[in-house]
Amino acid sequence: MAISESFLQTQSLLRATLARRVKERRQLSKLSQRDLAERAGIRQALVSQIELGEANVTLDSLLRIAIALDVDLAGLFAAKGDDPQVGSRHS
Repeated sequence: MAISESFLQTQSLLRATLARRVKERRQLSKLSQRDLAERAGIRQALVSQIELGEANVTLDSLLRIAIALDVDLAGLFAAKGDDPQVGSRHS
């Protein structure tokens, strides 16, 4: 089964958005990659790979990161300046 070009474009866009948002939220929280990894219970190498857009991250890891950054999961994919769920991850 061939993967469509549309799928690959969407995947690339989501990874780039996730990379940018995790890094932005981490820096706003004044956390190092190591700090975020410790808070989230994941490896620092995974945080680095996510921020570089190279990780195929699991839902569990995304949830851990969202909780560690005090942001709703959707906030990790929000466009810059469009962050309605920061601080209300329970919505």
